[in-house]
Amino acid sequence: MSDRVPSRWDDSQAPQDPVDLLVYASNLLGSDPRITNYGGGNTSSKVAMADPLTGESVEVLWVKASGGDLGSAKRANFASLYLDKVLAIEGLFNREGKHEDEAVPLYAQATFNLNPAAPSIDTPLHAYVPFAAVSHMHSDAIIALAASEDQVRLTEEVFGGRMGYVPWKRPGLDLGLMIRDELKAKPGIQGVMMGQHGFICWADDWKACYELTLEFINLAVDYLTQNDYASGEAAFGPFTPNANESADAYLTALLPELRGKISYKGQRLVAHVDRSDTVLKFLSGAKAKEMAGMGTSCPDHFLRTKIWPLYLEPGMDLDSALATYRENYQAYYDRCKVPGSPAMRNPNPSVVLIPGVGMVSFNKNAKEARVTGEFYRNAIEVMRGAEAVSKYQGLPEQEAFDIEYWQLEEAKLQRMPAEKEMARKIVLLIGAGPGIGRQTAERLLAQDATLVIADLQATLVDEAVAELGGKFGKDNVFGTTLDITNRPSVRAAIDAVILRFGGLDVLINIAAVFFPPDTSGRLDDERWKRTYDINLVGSYIVADETAATMRAQGIGGSLVLVSSANAVVSKKGSVAYDTSKAAVNHLVRELAVEHAPDIRVNAIAPATVVAGSQMFPRDRVVASLSKYSIAYDDTMSDDDLRDRLADFYAQRTLLKVPVTPGRVADALYLLASDRLGLTTGHVVPVDAGLADAFLR
Repeated sequence: MSDRVPSRWDDSQAPQDPVDLLVYASNLLGSDPRITNYGGGNTSSKVAMADPLTGESVEVLWVKASGGDLGSAKRANFASLYLDKVLAIEGLFNREGKHEDEAVPLYAQATFNLNPAAPSIDTPLHAYVPFAAVSHMHSDAIIALAASEDQVRLTEEVFGGRMGYVPWKRPGLDLGLMIRDELKAKPGIQGVMMGQHGFICWADDWKACYELTLEFINLAVDYLTQNDYASGEAAFGPFTPNANESADAYLTALLPELRGKISYKGQRLVAHVDRSDTVLKFLSGAKAKEMAGMGTSCPDHFLRTKIWPLYLEPGMDLDSALATYRENYQAYYDRCKVPGSPAMRNPNPSVVLIPGVGMVSFNKNAKEARVTGEFYRNAIEVMRGAEAVSKYQGLPEQEAFDIEYWQLEEAKLQRMPAEKEMARKIVLLIGAGPGIGRQTAERLLAQDATLVIADLQATLVDEAVAELGGKFGKDNVFGTTLDITNRPSVRAAIDAVILRFGGLDVLINIAAVFFPPDTSGRLDDERWKRTYDINLVGSYIVADETAATMRAQGIGGSLVLVSSANAVVSKKGSVAYDTSKAAVNHLVRELAVEHAPDIRVNAIAPATVVAGSQMFPRDRVVASLSKYSIAYDDTMSDDDLRDRLADFYAQRTLLKVPVTPGRVADALYLLASDRLGLTTGHVVPVDAGLADAFLR
């Protein structure tokens, strides 16, 4: 927050179309966290357009629609409304004495040109300001002033009469009318400070409005900097260095248990760890615990962070700390609820502050968990700034509750689409290759899994993370290397997963190796042992270490291993591989018994998968084609050679189709999900029908 915000306006990039210009300006504003938080703030333009029915020129309010983020908003993310119809809503309310919340469904009645984008609750804030360009932002620097006890004095002192002021009022029609009235009373002002909330400003065109937005923010930044904001001592008290050198070990022990205990009604959560200087400095201050208990101010903050965090000092008993938090949250709900309030939601904390260690935030997925943490870091910056120039004050408890349990927010939650099948599940997938591994990853991510990709080869991991992160979002994909034959390496990888996401719900291990025999048909002792180390011992180690984390969570889990059709089919040339996979079959049964009733253990047994398999390099494919007297040409591509071999294997099955990576991924997905939630201790064939491999 202490950095001034430079202008990024580029006349050569600014579109001529007025709505496209609104989008351009909005993206500039929304993509800088110094200007507004993620998902916060909104913008609008008033544009003369031809009515699609009459052809007459009408004034249209283009305003950021409900939901989404300003920094990435497109034209489709803006609602378009007949301005005169929006303004007419006030008269209806004056005549009929309606409550302001009843205005929200009426905005849709003012829709221009059948635009499906839903108008937001902030629409009146823009409609009642008679300027072409309007910007409403949630800058930490300005909220620090707005959340101060001296907010009225500070508004005048910092902005010199250029900005008006209205006290806290929940967003909606009434707040829009208050801003209109303040502008009428002070016609020369260029903006309005909204107590405990943020600010709004305006101009006749968007370049001027953008520059004015930055000017106001920089005035606030300069004022805070001049008043010893930078040191933070005035805000949080004398600092006591308390960085915990063993913080990683503390968190890897704490997070799985904490994640399990704050899961609510079967709803798992994903964690985000923040050990930034901002957080650690705050937590080292003498007043940190007191400040944390004062609650947050800006509505955007506590919709995710709740009214307070859990302040967990190392050494505190976790069960008693959580019990106290739940009791306090229940009491808060009981004090503030009114007839018609939505039912109490998860009473557990979404933000946990740990002095010397950092902050852990929780939400339904990795992105939301990160954003929740960012919001509390915004709150820290606000508290720091407010305490540097005045005294911080959070929203009154009832006002905070009325936002958190607002019927309009509840309706928004109820309208959200159902979560996908793997939502809230953290999956460790070992085997990052382009075949089965990549196909399985795609299926999991398509169903909103939080995915960790691991492999011995860092290059494969990096390629997979880059590709999948680009397609499904970088928050949802994490990569790590490991050697499954080395227990410390496996433990380190799982600890990395815990530090990244908080725990682990599913293991899928597809790592395996096949060494072809020499020309005499034998396999040397070293390769025999290596086959068993990877295929059997490695499977046991990763299952054992993953199960330990799942037991610490106490919310169940699924272990999925990969065997082979070869495990039950006797033949020449692959004795080490075949017997190692036969041992995996029994390992599954043993582990299922050991980890019941909470952790399921299963495996799949695919027949030979040629396409995309690292176990079928070109030389092995050629050797197999020669072995089976299958015609081929040395000029054929690798893929063509693999297809020819796969077709040969397909003809040996009852269904006469190749076993592909996608089909294997389907089976792995089923066992990882809850669809086969009553299945444990089983090996599921994926072989297109090999009679010799039938279960007996």
